[in-house]
Amino acid sequence: MKPAVVYSNVWEDPELNRVSLKVKPGQNVLSITSGGCNSLCLLLEDPAKLISIDLNPAALAMLEYKRAAIMELEYDEFIDALGTPFLFKPEKSPEYRVELYNRIKKHMPAHATAFWDENLHHIKSGIMMCGKVEKFFKFYRTVLGWLYGKEELMKLFKADSLEKQREVYANFRKKRWNALHRLLLNRGVLSLVKGAHSFAQVDFEDFAGNLNRKRTLGMTRFFNPDNYFMCLLMLGGHFHEKGMSPYLLRENYPKLKKNIDRLEIFQGTIGDVLKKDGPGSYDRFNLSNIFEWMTNEVFNGIIREVLELARPGSRMAWRYTFARPRELDAQNLDRLVYEPELSEQLFQQDRAFIYESFHVYHLK
Repeated sequence: MKPAVVYSNVWEDPELNRVSLKVKPGQNVLSITSGGCNSLCLLLEDPAKLISIDLNPAALAMLEYKRAAIMELEYDEFIDALGTPFLFKPEKSPEYRVELYNRIKKHMPAHATAFWDENLHHIKSGIMMCGKVEKFFKFYRTVLGWLYGKEELMKLFKADSLEKQREVYANFRKKRWNALHRLLLNRGVLSLVKGAHSFAQVDFEDFAGNLNRKRTLGMTRFFNPDNYFMCLLMLGGHFHEKGMSPYLLRENYPKLKKNIDRLEIFQGTIGDVLKKDGPGSYDRFNLSNIFEWMTNEVFNGIIREVLELARPGSRMAWRYTFARPRELDAQNLDRLVYEPELSEQLFQQDRAFIYESFHVYHLK
C-alpha cells in the first residue's frame, strides 16, 4: 500500500505547545511530525536541535517539502509553493507551483522527491490542503454550502466582534447542520478517513453530539476571522494574512529560515530515537495526540522511553481528540509532575476546539 498524506496541516493549536513546553534557546526538542506545522512553529523558539519524527513516509515527505521551500525560497514564493489558501486573494497557477517545486527539490532526499514526483497533482492543487483529512473537510464544507448557501455561512465570519458573532450563531438555523453531523461525523465514516485504530479507545458513539458541542465552543470563544482553524475547516482558506499558523507569518520567516538547519526529519518511533541518540538527549517533547488509540500498557511503555530520553527539567505535552486520558502507572507517576492548572487554562484557550483534553507534565 502506497504511503498517503493523512494530515497536510496540523489541526492543533501551536500556541498551546509554545506556552506549555517553554522551550529555551539551546535546548533539544522532540516533536511528532504529522503535517509538520507544529515542528516548524517550535523551531521559532530557537532550540539547538529539533527532531521531528513519524512512521508515515508521506508525512515526512510533507515536512521535507516545507523545509526545502524554506531553504530555497523568499517568503512570497514559500507561501505560493505550499498553495496556502486565502479567501480574498487570487491563487497562483498550478504550473507556477510545479516550477517552484522544481527549484526546491534539490534540497530533498530521494524518498521525498520520489513521493512528490509521483504526486504532482497534490502540488498542482496545493499541498497545504492535500491530506485525506483536508479532503474530507472539503467534502464536508461543500455539503454544508449546499445546505445553507455561502452567503448565510459567511454571516458567521463577517460579524464585527466576538459578541456579535455569538449573537449570529445563537440565531443560526442549526437543524440541517446537526443532521449533516449525524450523517458524516460518526465512527464509521471517520474510521474511513483516519483509520479505525484511531478510535480504538473511544468509549462513546455520539460523535455528532460531541462535535456539535465543540463547534459551539469554537463559535462562541474565538473570533472566527482570526481563528484559522475555523476558517480552513468551514471556508477552505485564511481570512487574512495575520490569521495563520506562526510558521506561515511574514514576520517570522527570517527566523524560520535562520533556524531551518536545526531541523532533523526522522522516520521511526521514540524508541528508535532513544537507540540513535541515547538517554538524556532531549529537553522538550511535543507528543501531539499519539496516545489516542493506545492501551494503558502501551502508553506507559512509551512514556518510559520518553523519560529515558529526557534531561533533568524536561517538559512534555499531549492531547486527546475523543478518547479518555490514559492513566500513568506508579513508576511513571513517581517521575512526572502534572500541571493541572496550566493544562486546563491552555485547554480553555485552544483555538482548534475539537480536542477533548490537553495535558502538561514536567520531570521531577
